Amino acid sequence: MNIKILTSCSGLDFSYAEGETVDTKPDIAKDLIKAGYAEEIKTAARTKKKAESEDADA
Repeated sequence: MNIKILTSCSGLDFSYAEGETVDTKPDIAKDLIKAGYAEEIKTAARTKKKAESEDADA
């Protein structure tokens, strides 16, 4: 799960600095988000229609 760190934090298996973006385990990410230390980064999924139209141009 991709998250952006809002406040520096660390645990047994990680250490993140403020402003850092990381891909971490969903359970860790959810805990950090719930505690207010991070926010989820939503990734835009490519739509099938857009991908097909790009292939048609090739």
